[in-house]
Amino acid sequence: MSAGTGISLPWQTLSGNFPAPPINGQVVTAYLPQVQDIRWDDPTLLTANTTFRVLGVNIYRSDVSDLGPYHRLNPYPLGGTYYRDQTNIQPVVNEVVDWNTSWIDRGNASNNRQWTFRTKNPCTKPQQFAPYSRATPANAPSDVQVTVDGFVVEVDNVFGPTGEITLVNELSINPLTLKYNDLHLPTETSTVLVSYYTADTNQVRSGLDTKLFYRITTVAIDPQDPTNLVETPLQLCQPFSNIAIETLDYIWREAIRRNSWILQQGGERVKVFVRKQSGIPCYHGMDPREIEYGAQPVNRCLICYGTGFVGGYEGPYETLIGPEDSERKIAQTPNGRRMENSYEVWTGPSPLLTQRDFIVKQTNERYSVGAVKRPSNRGNVMQQHFNIGYLDEGDIRYKVPIEGVAELPWPQTRYIYDPSTPYPVIGTTYNPVQEGDRIVTPMETDKDGVSPDRQQRGRTVTWENQNY
Repeated sequence: MSAGTGISLPWQTLSGNFPAPPINGQVVTAYLPQVQDIRWDDPTLLTANTTFRVLGVNIYRSDVSDLGPYHRLNPYPLGGTYYRDQTNIQPVVNEVVDWNTSWIDRGNASNNRQWTFRTKNPCTKPQQFAPYSRATPANAPSDVQVTVDGFVVEVDNVFGPTGEITLVNELSINPLTLKYNDLHLPTETSTVLVSYYTADTNQVRSGLDTKLFYRITTVAIDPQDPTNLVETPLQLCQPFSNIAIETLDYIWREAIRRNSWILQQGGERVKVFVRKQSGIPCYHGMDPREIEYGAQPVNRCLICYGTGFVGGYEGPYETLIGPEDSERKIAQTPNGRRMENSYEVWTGPSPLLTQRDFIVKQTNERYSVGAVKRPSNRGNVMQQHFNIGYLDEGDIRYKVPIEGVAELPWPQTRYIYDPSTPYPVIGTTYNPVQEGDRIVTPMETDKDGVSPDRQQRGRTVTWENQNY
């Protein structure tokens, strides 16, 4: 799909010093939460790869959009045609607790003589208590084991998200022997070891309206330099997701293309920010326990913008939506006067939107995306219909920056879909998508071959096509 328009394009490799990507990639459910099975055809069977010594494939996943950002899942090229994407719960045995770097409290506070240290990784519940690879944070003393100089010591509490473990620091009575349990608190010369479970870095999200997108690249030995490897550019690999049941056929590809033509003629050009559903947790400078137990991010935080994850939103993605057709009303509310402007719009299948994303118009007015209706054909999204509601300028989403637009030269017509290339432009492999100078604002038309002394300028590609 092309960036932001829903135009269906032929996925084939341009001539160049890189191999062709695998074809027929699909995501097949394993009927288990947080588990996806990925299958593809052997890339060595493609005629375009006969001049390459193919080593395998790399699999990339995006938890946000088909436009990225993408992250590689496998540490080295895979030689097969199957991969199971899941969160693995791994045991950590006898991790050393360093006296100088691991301890948070060492019983030396006059008002709270607790012993607390932090593990190198977040703690999760053991596999038998976290079925189907679900990474559940540890929250019970039985989830970990701590030894001091070879003696197993009692644990008071565990806070899994940050790996904080607090030891029992006072004598307790064994109910079986009616004797005091031995109390082994560490010293500077003690050997403290901890064993626990942790999830690997590849954590597959599941839950409310999960969106997972994959791209598969082919890795081969560079025929020009056998000491190097070459990989298919990520933008040449077809994205596929877990919501598509079948491959999109030519009939529906043409339907998407015609809908895109309608938007090109009468739609409104906007930028879309997609709300993060996973990533690095943001604690807003507060106690992580308060955020974890409260389960509510701070909606005035300038680090996560109220989403709970650092960065807050991915984007912006350039796209077209249906034109405005609504009334603007000034209403008196308990919080003062505000403008009310809400109406239904539609757009193509890319980028895929969900409730609580937001769009930015060229006037910098920002609108929240409501519930999304997705007309589809056997899992393939054809369109997206949703209501958008005006956000007051005091909303935290007005603080989300749109970088790189002030330095752009103009006049210059910038396309959302560039007809000079048959391939969509997405971001780099590991970084958030940067759509490039050609499809961002500001812009103004500049028609080659028309003298500047009589040229009239518009602000859209459609205007330029109609007048010249």
